[in-house]
Amino acid sequence: MSGQEQKAASEASENVQSGQPIQPRAVKPMSGADFITAIVLIIFGTAFFKNARNMRTYRIFFSSPGFFPMILGIIFILFGLALLYISYRRGGWVDARRIIGADNLKRSVASPVFKKCVIIFLLILGYVALLGKISFVYLSMGYLFLTFLFLKAAKWYWIALISVIAPIVIQMVFVNYFRIPMP
Repeated sequence: MSGQEQKAASEASENVQSGQPIQPRAVKPMSGADFITAIVLIIFGTAFFKNARNMRTYRIFFSSPGFFPMILGIIFILFGLALLYISYRRGGWVDARRIIGADNLKRSVASPVFKKCVIIFLLILGYVALLGKISFVYLSMGYLFLTFLFLKAAKWYWIALISVIAPIVIQMVFVNYFRIPMP
């Protein structure tokens, strides 16, 4: 035991003997982020599970399309609960309140990284909203081109080449080899 740990242990035992409340442990780094991540995992896991249960069942449930997403939902929930417990014990609730505090949120919203995330999120929402209305290949070409161009992932001609080739290859593999039609 280090000197600081011995001092903290002796102070805690003195507090117990004197009737004073025990001071909480020091907040560990990243415990607040882990706490928030755990909550998000539990929410997404619950949504996966709920939506998978509502999928159509054929002869038996194990062969239905919702079986695998239901398993994923359960795994997300279990990992989220485990992470929530661990982060709570490390002071995650205290650190999460600091992270979600008004001052910190104002600074985060004003940052260029946040603005970039919002634009990427809007591109994803647009892609999902148009999927099925526009051919997968053409929609994916446009999405990839805009996303890579916005992120400045490569020179424009490489972005154009990847944006054209990737959706065509994915379409061919899924349709010809896996026999799964693309939307």
